[in-house]
Amino acid sequence: MADETREFPRRTVVSAVGAGAVGGLAGCLGGDSGGSVDESAPTITHERFGKGETPLTYQTSTFYTPIEEQSDQPAAAPALKEQHEAWAENHPDYRIDVKYPAFGQWKNNLLTSAAEGNAPDGSTLDSKWVADFYEYLQPLNDYVDDIDDFFPFVRETAVRDGDLLAAWKYTGCRCLYYRQDVLDTYNDGDPPTTWEELLTVGQEIDAGEEMDAFMFPTSSALTNLPYFWSAGGELLDDSGAPVLGEDANRQALVDALSFVRDLVDTGVTPQRVASIEEVEFLPREGRAGNLAMFVGNNDQIERNIKNPIEADDGVPDDRWERWKVAKIPRPADGEHTTGVGGWTEGTFRSSDDGAADAMKSFIAKFVEPESMGRYCESAALLPTRESVFDDEELYDPDTPYQDRFREFLQDGVARPPRPIYSTIASEYVIAIENVVTDQADPESAAETMITNVADEYDAS
Repeated sequence: MADETREFPRRTVVSAVGAGAVGGLAGCLGGDSGGSVDESAPTITHERFGKGETPLTYQTSTFYTPIEEQSDQPAAAPALKEQHEAWAENHPDYRIDVKYPAFGQWKNNLLTSAAEGNAPDGSTLDSKWVADFYEYLQPLNDYVDDIDDFFPFVRETAVRDGDLLAAWKYTGCRCLYYRQDVLDTYNDGDPPTTWEELLTVGQEIDAGEEMDAFMFPTSSALTNLPYFWSAGGELLDDSGAPVLGEDANRQALVDALSFVRDLVDTGVTPQRVASIEEVEFLPREGRAGNLAMFVGNNDQIERNIKNPIEADDGVPDDRWERWKVAKIPRPADGEHTTGVGGWTEGTFRSSDDGAADAMKSFIAKFVEPESMGRYCESAALLPTRESVFDDEELYDPDTPYQDRFREFLQDGVARPPRPIYSTIASEYVIAIENVVTDQADPESAAETMITNVADEYDAS
């Protein structure tokens, strides 16, 4: 997941690779091999959920263990424990035996086992993996209520032929961060909504302030794909084949890269943006007063702006409030878009017996409004159901701008859940960096990207 920073929270014990790299999952493999569970044993453990005689198999990450001491996301563990306890109470004859595979081999091994008919009963899945498992995942329609309540990007990815095949349990989005006090001076307080406006306002800030006007993480494809999407571009057709070479998509790619080049040529964005790899760099520059606007992830307002400011005795606690969020600027004739990610749950149990019922109930519980709200609140993540935002008893995080992020999710575009996306993402990052550093003009960078993606697809 070299292009995501919050789809999967990063392990603090693993070094990141690039701006949005994600550490691996726990390499330990756990789970009971069979037989009964001692009556005095706890209902929920790291390697077992429930105490029933009949075991079900399940793979997930240590970010999603319900045991705080063994979790890489301990704040969310109590919500998961409560969720699993409720499932275990309703399914006393069953238990979930849990394994925590190493991330690097997880997807490929799971695909192999699914193709051989040996998949686990259930598994956590990155949202961009879902399409690779369409033929193996089992419908959840009878277990998940109100599928239309999910944001459009969820339905576009997780629903096929009317069947909900994956329970998308949380998400995140990208947005424009801006200094309200700076924009009060240079744009009547309004954030720029178009590329042209960003270039105009950015040049005024660059000339009038001792700070950079606008920056973005060049090493994150998902953060920068909104430029392409809002210009009307599409990456793949319905069959999963790349269509960057089609005239409209080629032009959208050239337009997006030309906008990036204009940012640098006008001085709105410094060329050194190409060398920034650390996710926290841009909000840190913002806190230090060196940056007026940047594109970042929704969780950074709390994690990288509000919390550090409130923890700094030398800075007034309310200083973070001058930072606001807005939609990512678009072409004048384009639509706002934002990249979304997140993780899902799915089941491979194809029978219609009690075990399949128990497994589907377990998976569905992740997207019940109550479970989703409590988990997302504790983990500082965004729900994928619109209704959860409306119920303060379910979801009332002490995090700024939740209503704005909900609005942004309406424009959410998910990473295409196809294997070729990885090549597209890496080639897009290279194209952007080459344009920023003036190693290639937008047209030639676009042509190189189109050719490399097509060659990789044809060879696969």
